[in-house]
Amino acid sequence: MTSIRDGQFKLNEFLLIDATAKTVECGKALDLTPVCVQANIYESVLNPSVLAEFEFYDAKGMFNHFVFTDKRIVIDFTTDEENPKSSIRYELYIIAVDSVIPTNDDKAMIYKLSCVTYEVWKSATVRNLPLVRKKIECEKMVKAYLEAIDSEKPLFAEKTRGLHAFNFTEKTPIECIDQIRLEYAMSQQFKGHAFYFFENKYGFVFKSMEMLIKEGKENIGDKCFMQSGLTNLNVSGSKWRNILATKLIQNGNQGLARRIGAGSNLVKLKNSVTGEIVNFQTNTIIHMTIYGDSAISTGDVIKCQFPEPSGITRGQTSPVNEDSTMTTGNYIVTKCRHILTFNEKAEYMQAFELVKDGIGGLPQTHAN
Repeated sequence: MTSIRDGQFKLNEFLLIDATAKTVECGKALDLTPVCVQANIYESVLNPSVLAEFEFYDAKGMFNHFVFTDKRIVIDFTTDEENPKSSIRYELYIIAVDSVIPTNDDKAMIYKLSCVTYEVWKSATVRNLPLVRKKIECEKMVKAYLEAIDSEKPLFAEKTRGLHAFNFTEKTPIECIDQIRLEYAMSQQFKGHAFYFFENKYGFVFKSMEMLIKEGKENIGDKCFMQSGLTNLNVSGSKWRNILATKLIQNGNQGLARRIGAGSNLVKLKNSVTGEIVNFQTNTIIHMTIYGDSAISTGDVIKCQFPEPSGITRGQTSPVNEDSTMTTGNYIVTKCRHILTFNEKAEYMQAFELVKDGIGGLPQTHAN
């Protein structure tokens, strides 16, 4: 039987610097770089595992007799070759292959693969394993015991040296850890805290929202971004980098804000005249796209500077917009999508979902 470790093929390691891609020799494996069109790697604090999608354009019949099962794709890239900690490396295992479709000119075939990291791939296989004989025998013994004492209460019998707080029967390891996260979030000791279990480029993370923000603020460094109306603005000479696109989720997405632990920031406003009570969401959620920076991953905190959208400047002596009190500030990266293209215009970009814990004030209003 072929081992999963023997069936390795690599998407060549990349040094992505300033939106240019360079391949590097990295071992004997099937080089997928020439046929790879795009790779999307998804990280999220709401999902315990990293997911990836690869799209291949095969014009030479490379995959005609290729079996994708028990194979993995290795991808390793960085935007700063002088900083080893900025490297993003994933060993991804194929779990699904979409229907193969021909191109419009019938000169090639398009393959789309869905992948996960090894721990998640292994965890998924556990679910389908048959019950071993010993487990079946134990279940029969427990059933006979319950019938003997005439009790309908569940009984869990296992060799143990102490009390167990969780029952993990017929559950995958990923589900077990996620259950622990939920138990922590609902416990009296950590009442009101949000605990996260997720995977990013550093591995698996299990932390509270408070700890993520605290550690993130201490490591902001040069993770600073600004939005400017000057499309060709070059900010490479400073620690600030330009934002390519942003979208503000108006009034905050309350459902999402609650899921990521921001329920405590939901306040109510009461109209003292009418007595009407309305919800006021203080969380600011932004979708943002930047040129890829491999030093940034989910769970990180970044600093963003946005101008007021009104267009009102500080005056004739300083014709620039005031910073927005609503949107300028520190954000935690709750979702990150690494987008890599491998054609002649190879580039690396990142799409973020960012959450700001509250605002620095109310939005400014300007008289006409």
